[in-house]
Order: sequence, then C-alpha cells, then structure tokens
Amino acid sequence: MRYFVLLLALSLAAAEPEYVTRKLCKDVDASQCSLHSVIVDPCPQGPNFCVMKRNKSYGVTLDMTPHFSAQKLKLSITSDVDNSGNYSTVIKSPGDACGLLYCPLEDEQRRIFDVYLMLDKRASGKFPVKVKLWNEEDQSQACCVTFNVKVK
Repeated sequence: MRYFVLLLALSLAAAEPEYVTRKLCKDVDASQCSLHSVIVDPCPQGPNFCVMKRNKSYGVTLDMTPHFSAQKLKLSITSDVDNSGNYSTVIKSPGDACGLLYCPLEDEQRRIFDVYLMLDKRASGKFPVKVKLWNEEDQSQACCVTFNVKVK
C-alpha cells in the first residue's frame, strides 16, 4: 500500500498541472459565458505563463458556464506569435467540439471540457494562445479565453 501511495504522489508531482492566469477575449461578448478556471497540464511555471516545448502535447481544461444553448459547437485554438493582436497562427483548426463536450450545450449549466494542443516547430518566444468555443448556428454566442505561453 505504501508503494502505491508513493507512486501516486510521484505521478502527481511529475504532471504539475497549474491554474493559469487567463483573460477573456476582447472580440467576444463576455456576457455570453462565465469562465471559472483554466488549467494547463503540465505547467510547472504557472500561473502567469506556461513554458512549453515544441511538438509536445499539453492538456487544457476549461471550467465554464455558458449563458446560451447550442445544438452544435465549434472549437478553435489560435495564437498570436507576433503579439500583434490578430491570432492568425492556427494551432487547432475550427472543428466540431461535440466530441470533447457533450452536446447539446445547456444554458446556465456549468461544464468542464478538456482539449489538447501541440505547438509546432515554428513557434518561439512568449505569446498568447486563444481557445474559443462557439455556437455553430450563432457565432455571437461564444466562450473564449486567452493565456500566455513561452516556447523553448
């Protein structure tokens, strides 16, 4: 039993998930969604930013309460590698989010969903990453968050 507890403690210490400092997206109506937390795994340097390695998978967990209902959801992950505010670098192309989050999405029902991201070999420096989830039938209904990463 002691070995199991020791192994469990070591595995939790090695993963080092961390709540990260997040901001709501400027181009999305903040009244559409309440964002409770964002966790990046692994992120031992959090909460201000996560140091990430290229071509390594990272988990992002969003805890949110949408203030809209949706039958079909879309998800995209982009970054602003040149810090110009345009989020033109695609990390995850817009696609169906119902595989990650049970659909339909219910109004005022708190949800947690996980997504994975991987930065390619072109990414370098410190920049924000944007995760956006929206109603396919009404793009004004969205949950959106940004957080900072630093790529080694």
